[in-house]
This record gives sequence, C-alpha cells and structure tokens, in this order.
Amino acid sequence: MERYYCTVILLSVCSLIFEACDSSEKSKSQASVISYENIPAPERNSMKEDRVALGKLLFHDTNLSKGKNISCGTCHLSAYNFGENVAVSHNGASGKKLHRNTPPLINIAWAKGWFWEGGAKNIESLIYGPLLHENEMSADLKEVVNYLNASQEYKERFTSAYGIQEIKSAHLVRALAQYCRSLISNQSNYDLQLQGKYQFTPLEKEGQIAFNNHCSSCHTPPFFTDFDYHNNGLDTVFSDTLEGLFQGRARITLKEEDMGKYKTPTLRNIFASAPYMHDGRFKDIEDVFDHYEKGILISKSTDSTLINGIPLKENDKKSIKAFLWTLMDSSFLQTDII
Repeated sequence: MERYYCTVILLSVCSLIFEACDSSEKSKSQASVISYENIPAPERNSMKEDRVALGKLLFHDTNLSKGKNISCGTCHLSAYNFGENVAVSHNGASGKKLHRNTPPLINIAWAKGWFWEGGAKNIESLIYGPLLHENEMSADLKEVVNYLNASQEYKERFTSAYGIQEIKSAHLVRALAQYCRSLISNQSNYDLQLQGKYQFTPLEKEGQIAFNNHCSSCHTPPFFTDFDYHNNGLDTVFSDTLEGLFQGRARITLKEEDMGKYKTPTLRNIFASAPYMHDGRFKDIEDVFDHYEKGILISKSTDSTLINGIPLKENDKKSIKAFLWTLMDSSFLQTDII
C-alpha cells in the first residue's frame, strides 16, 4: 500500500513537471512569433531597413494628399495605437465623417485580410484605399508620382531601396507597406512574462485565467485576435445602402452567413485605442463588458458562442481588466514620428 501511494505521488509530481515544461515551451514559442526577424512580406517587397525608413517618411508626408495637409499619420497616431481616439474620423480631405473607426496599425503584417471586412488581400492594395478615397487623403496618383520624381531626396531613397530610376505608384505603396509591417508591438508586460522577465501579480494571473475562459477563442494569444470575422451581436438589420457598407464581411463574400461579421480587433494596447468596435460605438471597456453580458442582438449570422452572452462577475471584470493592462506596450505608443 505504501509503495502504491509513493507511486501515485511520484506520477503526480512528474505530471506537474511535464505540465510546467509544456507551458514553458508554449511561452517560448509565443514569445518568438511577433518579432522583426519574423515579419511576413511578399517576395517582391521583402523587408529592408532602408525601405522601412522610406515608408516612414512617406507615412508622414502631407504632400501625398489632395490639399497637401493630410498624411497617413494624421489619422494613425502612435499614441492611440496608430489609430484615433474618436468613434469615426472627420480629418479627411472632405471633412466629412467616415463610417468606420480608424483601425489601429499594430502587428498587421500577420493578418489574413485588411480593412474591417477584409476587403484588401495585402497591405500594398490596402494603402490605395485611404490614399485615393475622397473623404480621406483624396490623392491624385499622377500628381503624387510627379511630386516624388521631382524630389531629389525621394529619387535617391527609392533608387537605394528598390533599385529603380523612375518612381511609380506601385513603389509608393510598397514603401508605405514596409513601414506598416514594421509597426510591431511585442514589449508589453505580457511579452516580458513570456520571456521570464516579468511575473504576473495574483490579480493579473486571475485575469489571465478568466480571459482564457471567456475571451481567448476569438482574441487568441499572442496577437490577441484570430484575424477572423465574427458577428458579435451588434445589429440585426444590415442595410445595403452605401454599397453594402453596413453588411460587414458579406459585402465582400456576398454570403448571407457573413452578414454583420467584422474582423476581430487585437486587444494589444486596448486602453489606447478606445472607442471600440468597427464604428466606435462603445466609449470604454465597461461598455464592451456590458454588451457581451446582456446586449447581444440575435440574427441568423450571430456567432453561436455568443447566443447566451458572456456572463461575467464583477471580480472577473476587475481581473480581466488587470490582465488587459499587461498587454499595454508604452514603447510602441511612444514611437518617434520622424
């Protein structure tokens, strides 16, 4: 009998050791995913430092816009996770309000599709959208290309970065895409914890457990998004006005089951990117908790995991908030402009 208990204890200890080792390996694996050495990019636009630097210069150049007063950086501010702190922007060329919350440009190199509905297949094509839209930068590509070719600095930089003598619009968006891909956040306390350089407080650890139980199926670590599209019960009517703008992913796929689906946003630097949702309808994280607890609207395409809502106790909310604070990366939010 004594030998039996000894065997049971030994097996339990071994199990705990293997579990700890497995957890450690998973942490190491997560920690290595989001890194500058691991940025996915198309072969025709492989990552290079001089291309990133060129893209950064273009990102903040107001001369690319119609009125020469708006840059990409006007609406994508580092302090707000390279997004904005308003529900919908009106800082574009026309001054009119847009219909979408400005999406943060954070770790977007790993996404599968871009824009809230996934309408762009790569970052290069994504850039043409805001660059040309009349309510955003409203650029005239011919004028922009002429401006770039007339600039000695840009001519030299593009020649060095891409080995070209004449700058074309394709080179412009490739350089901008380089900078966007370089906007990586991987220095939060969560990341440091994965590297063994930070220890969660008891409340943060409790929040991580609650988060994994209630939130991680869509907000999957280490990106804290699954890069997929979901109808999270915001609406029941999906108007076909404005070319189906309010239909979500269905606008792209033309599938009924995709009505009201939008891309899962990352939760990294979440407290710097309020207000929330694709149209910025929720002003703070408490509004988001309330929606998932008792505000889910049911339609044919509502995500099945949300039909009954996500009931959270006050302790859960408190601890999840504490855990979400570990996803804040101050170094990313303080990225130098130039």
